[in-house]
Amino acid sequence: MAAAFIGRYLIGRPFVTFCASALALIILSKLMGDATEQLTEHIGQGLAGFFNVTLSNLAELIIIFVAVRSNMIELVQAGIVGSMIGNLLLVMGLSIYVGCRKNGSLSFNPQLGTLLINQLFLVSVTLLLPTLFADRIPANRQGTFSYLLAAMLVGAYIYYYCLSLSDKRFEKVDEQSQRLTFHWSKRFAFGILFATAVGAFFMSELLVGEVEHVARVLELSPAFIGFIIVPLLGNIAEHMVGVVAAYKKMTELSLTMSVGSASQVGMVVAPCAVLFGYLTGNPITLNFTGLPIQLLVISIVGAIVVLRDSAWHKSEGVMMIALYAVIVIAFMFCL
Repeated sequence: MAAAFIGRYLIGRPFVTFCASALALIILSKLMGDATEQLTEHIGQGLAGFFNVTLSNLAELIIIFVAVRSNMIELVQAGIVGSMIGNLLLVMGLSIYVGCRKNGSLSFNPQLGTLLINQLFLVSVTLLLPTLFADRIPANRQGTFSYLLAAMLVGAYIYYYCLSLSDKRFEKVDEQSQRLTFHWSKRFAFGILFATAVGAFFMSELLVGEVEHVARVLELSPAFIGFIIVPLLGNIAEHMVGVVAAYKKMTELSLTMSVGSASQVGMVVAPCAVLFGYLTGNPITLNFTGLPIQLLVISIVGAIVVLRDSAWHKSEGVMMIALYAVIVIAFMFCL
């Protein structure tokens, strides 16, 4: 971490900062994964994953606030869509492939799968409608429309989260128990998780900052930076935790880190971006005109196909990874 700060602020070497922050994120992701794994012994896989995802997305919220304040609306919207697609396809695809290659087919609570499917369907429709009806809604009313949709998404997310905590149907399946070789107290695990999330935020900010510098040199568009590069590199720590959890047969924790994170981005981060636009005087709506929002819908359909039978198979992981690669290639040719 020190090398990354030195590279940015003392010697001004973008590539030194990039490499050092990437290495720091890998180390932080290992610590974050250990802390999340330890928390599962105290509060369960779902709640532990929720705290991990929330802390990771909190850093993303801060970055989005800075981007909105700088009136980088295209970068913000591309980042929201790209983050959801990356979590749904790349992270879940890698988790499925790695987990199933190690453990064979993996199962998870069917009620949890249904809950995530409901969230994804709601997000896809809510984010697609403003774009579909952009030509029919007057420009001076699109902001109000987005505010109402944003409030609905946040309210729905709070309801779904409370439901997952209070309903016994969402308890983990029996086969996902794991014997830990070492034990941390709940307070210590929370402290490590919080500290690594803060460290990951600073390292992600440094990493993303240098990616933007390199992208300008390579003449890449802001949409491509936001859609592909920022979500991929800015969430390395969170992605690694989901894959490691699947490898250790903690399927529901891995689901929370991939699908749960995508749902939180759509139902919390996107509405917060709208709020930030109102507060900073740089209006931002849920109208993603100019971005291939249909790719998000395709990704959600792919995730629903995988979640429908409450089981993971290696071939599904290959499908998700290949679909992500196809989308990235298509996006590159479109821009």
